[in-house]
Amino acid sequence: MHRLYVIPDDFEAVIRIFSENEGGRKTPPFNGIRWDFAYASDGVVNQIYMIRPDFFAISGDSLPTDTPLPIGVDLSARMTIVVDEMREQLHRARIEPGVEFYCHEGSKRVAIGRVTRITGLHDVRGNIA
Repeated sequence: MHRLYVIPDDFEAVIRIFSENEGGRKTPPFNGIRWDFAYASDGVVNQIYMIRPDFFAISGDSLPTDTPLPIGVDLSARMTIVVDEMREQLHRARIEPGVEFYCHEGSKRVAIGRVTRITGLHDVRGNIA
């Protein structure tokens, strides 16, 4: 199985990218986009987190990085929390199936998502070479 990131993912989600009419991007993003993450339950965004999506096909392979992602449809994504300390101190207690979140580019919401499955969130990460 081809995966975009070497670091194991923490959870899976479905993400719908907003159209330009919904306030989203003017151009479609590509897999490998480095959006920031905000919990929908937090209301006004005071804090965003580095949690990166790896969009994948039904086969489990990561979608290509050179093809625009479709807008306005649910896309499956493996989500990786970048900062280990935040993973342990905050996200383990907050992330569970059903939790909704937004993907941000700066202060702009560009997509909405929902956690569907916990994968490696509670595992200890070893050194990744």
